[in-house]
Amino acid sequence: MNFTTSVHIERPVVEVFDYVSDPMNFPRWNSAVQSVRQTSDGADGIGATYAMERELPGGRAENALEVVEVNRPTLFVIRTTSGPTPFHYRYVLEDEGAATLLQLAAEVELGGLAGALGPLAKRAVQRGADSNFADLKRILEANR
Repeated sequence: MNFTTSVHIERPVVEVFDYVSDPMNFPRWNSAVQSVRQTSDGADGIGATYAMERELPGGRAENALEVVEVNRPTLFVIRTTSGPTPFHYRYVLEDEGAATLLQLAAEVELGGLAGALGPLAKRAVQRGADSNFADLKRILEANR
């Protein structure tokens, strides 16, 4: 399942990038993420790995996460390497002067009941991502 979402954030692109591209911040703005711990370093962040614990509709789950690509301040790409609901997230940031357009292109594999629900599951995942982006906007704009 693929989907996209975006948000305008009234903060400079470098500030948004630095916050979004740090997986240790995920629990602050992604409602499903309960905790993140780094498990290895990478060169300029690329190849760094993390253990991420999430609360999913089916219960608590752990994913291994890898940073695939970093181009500060315009691109951050992550993917899961193990765990349920594998995903590949591509965050693209556009400089709009004092503001930033943050876009997410997501590929998510839904198995089991969620996969069988098709369009309903896609809408639920999309709503979750939109809600997370709204929280991210609120957090970053509050820190002006």
